[in-house]
This record gives sequence, structure tokens and C-alpha cells, in this order.
Amino acid sequence: MPFLRIPLFALLASLFFCPRIPAQTTAFTAEDLVFFQQKADTFQRWLNKTGIGTALQTIKVRLKKDSTELELLLRVNTSDLDTAIALWNRAKDDYSLTAGQPLEETLFQTFAHFMEIPPAQGNVQVYVLDSDGAYVPCFYVGIWEEKGRIRTEARIRECRDKPVDINLRPLPLRKTVKGKTSEIRRQLSSAQVFDSIESFLREKYIRTNCYNRYPELLVELRTESFLRISISDLCRVVLTDEQKGLWCRTVETLGRQCNDVRRERLEFEFNYLTGSNNLSGRLVGKFGSGVYRPRKSGYMDMEPDFIDYLDAFHIKFQQELKAYLEK
Repeated sequence: MPFLRIPLFALLASLFFCPRIPAQTTAFTAEDLVFFQQKADTFQRWLNKTGIGTALQTIKVRLKKDSTELELLLRVNTSDLDTAIALWNRAKDDYSLTAGQPLEETLFQTFAHFMEIPPAQGNVQVYVLDSDGAYVPCFYVGIWEEKGRIRTEARIRECRDKPVDINLRPLPLRKTVKGKTSEIRRQLSSAQVFDSIESFLREKYIRTNCYNRYPELLVELRTESFLRISISDLCRVVLTDEQKGLWCRTVETLGRQCNDVRRERLEFEFNYLTGSNNLSGRLVGKFGSGVYRPRKSGYMDMEPDFIDYLDAFHIKFQQELKAYLEK
């Protein structure tokens, strides 16, 4: 990465702030969002002018569901995790040396300045996208203001999948020979285990329990010892107390159906060898827009925002799957 150039206006941007709306928490409007989207281009030009653009690129701005907080999503300019980590660390070191201030603070302050919002109503998130445009779960940086101080949370190389580890009991079989009954244990084959897993997932999650949600199960890959399955367009499976937004609640008062509850996506991988009695794998929980059905790359990892929900679901899922496979 070339040495960063920090023009005077960029430094002043972090010192002067003129809010566009009152300081109290106020919901943003559709007109505000149009303004924010235009300013996102301005923010990218600022990144390029300072040299930070060699490492970071603007993905988009978006409003949180209650419309009281604006989010700026940035990406590191590579799909390779190791290269992304190196780019991010180099950008931070270069900026600290030239500006005498942490890069994270300047990103957030300049974001709030350009968007003309109270800092408490915004946050910046940095991700890595893979070659398909999907969010890489092993890289996340969040920046926000709390009680007048800029806070940063970084999860780098902390993959957010939940391990699946289930010890299965062999199926009991009773055999009678010359009037004597004995019990033997039949080892589960990988075909039996994978067939049962697919049946369990279909019975458990492929049902329409929310308006305008049509869950879809896809077997992405199946071999003798490996199974990968995804389920998309779920509703209130992991985020069990997810509520509808103000717009939908208003529409429903007029007698019309509406649902903008976040969509959920579950991704599973399972490993099992016939006779091993040990099922391993991983579970990834993701969420997407409740307004439109996102593509695979449009879903984002539930961690860190919804880690408590995912932890609870992970425990319950393993217990229920084990009981189903051993029945």
C-alpha cells in the first residue's frame, strides 16, 4: 500500500460537525436515505483521495430496521482473508503514523460528518467479501459512538460457525435364536444418517409460518461422508422475537398483510463415516432483508449482533437432531 496522503480538510472533518437533524434520536426518512446514498459516493472519493481507498471500498449505506440508525458498510479490497488482514493492518499503521490518530476514529468521524448525522445514530462496519460476493465470516470490524466515545470491536480470524458434535448410539436390534432373544447393536451408515438429517430439516423448518416467507432447502453437496445443506427464507427460527417495523404495523392497521421481519438463512455441513457413531460439522446462521428476498451473497452473519440468539439455537438444534437420529 502506498504511503497515505492526508489532506488538511480530511483532518478538519473529524473536528467540525454540523448535524443535519436534531441531536435527539429521530427516525430517518426515505428522503434522508437518498441523501445518505449520494453521500456514500462522496465518502468513497474521500477514501481514494487520502489513499485509504487502496485498502477499503464502500459497499453501501443502509438504515437499521427502526430507521433511527444509519450503517456504513465497507469492504477490504481483496477476497483472500490473509491478504485482507494484511491490508487492514497496514492501512491502520500507515494512517496512525501520518495522521497521529487511529484509522477507525477517522473513518467514523468522517462518516458522521459527511452524512450530517448525530454520531450516536450511526455506525461503520468493515467486512471481507469472497469471490461470490458473500460475507467472509472470519473478518468483522465495527465502529460506533457510545457515551461520547468512539468504540471499536474487531473479530479477525474468529470464524463464526458453530461446531456440530454429536455422539450417536448404535440402533438396538433384537434377535431370537432357538427361543433365546439377544440384543445387538447395528451401526448407522452414512446414508442412513444423512437421509435422516435431511428429513429432520425438512420436517422442522420447511413450513410457512410467516406471511410471504417460503423456506427452501437445498442439498448443495453430498458424498459418502460429507453433506452440505442450506435453508433460506426462514422467519423467526433463530431470531425468535423479531418484530415487524413501523411501516408494516401501519399497513396492517389498514387491513392489509405485511411482513418485514428479517429473513434468516441456515447453512449446515456434516461429516460422518459409517460405523463411527460420531457426527461432526458446523452451523452458520445468517440474516437478510425483510423487504425483499436477498441472494446468497446478500445474507450477513448473525454474529456479532445476534450471537446470544445463535448460541441458544445451536444448543437446542444439537439436542433435537440427536434425539431424532436415535429414535
